[in-house]
Amino acid sequence: MLATLVGAPFDDPDWQFEIKWDGFRVEAVVDGGAVRLWTRGEQDAARYFGTFLAPPTWIAARRAIVDGEVIALDDRGEPDFALLQERIKGRGRPGAAVTPFVYEAFDLLHLDGRSLLDEPLEERRRLLASVLRADPRVRMSEHIAGEGIAFFEAARQRGLEGIMAKDRRSRYVPGARTLDWQKIKIRPEQELVVGGWTRGTGKATDLGALLVGVYEGDELLYAGKVGAGFTTDARAELLAAIATRSRDTSPFSTPPPRAVARNALWLRPEIVIRAEFAGWTGDGLVRQAAYKGLDLGKDPTAVRREAPISASTRSAPTTARRA
Repeated sequence: MLATLVGAPFDDPDWQFEIKWDGFRVEAVVDGGAVRLWTRGEQDAARYFGTFLAPPTWIAARRAIVDGEVIALDDRGEPDFALLQERIKGRGRPGAAVTPFVYEAFDLLHLDGRSLLDEPLEERRRLLASVLRADPRVRMSEHIAGEGIAFFEAARQRGLEGIMAKDRRSRYVPGARTLDWQKIKIRPEQELVVGGWTRGTGKATDLGALLVGVYEGDELLYAGKVGAGFTTDARAELLAAIATRSRDTSPFSTPPPRAVARNALWLRPEIVIRAEFAGWTGDGLVRQAAYKGLDLGKDPTAVRREAPISASTRSAPTTARRA
């Protein structure tokens, strides 16, 4: 179930508000003494996070499906996306945490033979809280009710990515992007597909900028350049990914400016990144974009431009529509 981006926080007694965790969305499927992790793109998440949730002694259930986010916590106990990427690559500092990853569980879809998809969110979360056991690997993602504006300001002061707003009466709709779940970002961020790159100058001759796009239908639209935010490790990682994906022609259906295309090296559009940026230009390009990291397991063709709607645009919950 996916959230809709909105432009501002709001207060509403029928809604609950959670932190928007800066990590990777993962579904944990518990079956007896085994647990499998799946990414949002339906890939085996063990390739990134290993088996850190096995055995599933963190939940009092024989069979369960849990929705949540894998994060890494810094020394202040705050989520750190760069640290998460380091730990995925095995470069986290020894002894920095009891476990390199933490699973922030926020929803329960199945429990011991019973589907919970049609239950309201507040009931699913009540059941989730009742079966989670104390464990350093897993935490219940806490929420507050009604007071979204104050919660948003508290998240801003902590330097977090944003907050989630969820209608407490809503059912879980797999695969749907719905107004029943809304995300309000403090730091604008966008997933982008890499379709080319340019060499730089000076110390950055190996990698100057990534040429990126977003899909509209089946077409990859050019969305500008990302030329900031590259650490030494990020450069090495990106250059390794680029090395196996070269192609002779541009993958973009809308051509980049000639000054950009003249020095471009084209790539198969298979790499998805996350970037922080200042906003969109009138002609659909990202402004002041900085590289944040690879988006692991993301289907490139699912990357779309995110534009916030008005926070006041809220629908009746899916439970009411179904009735």
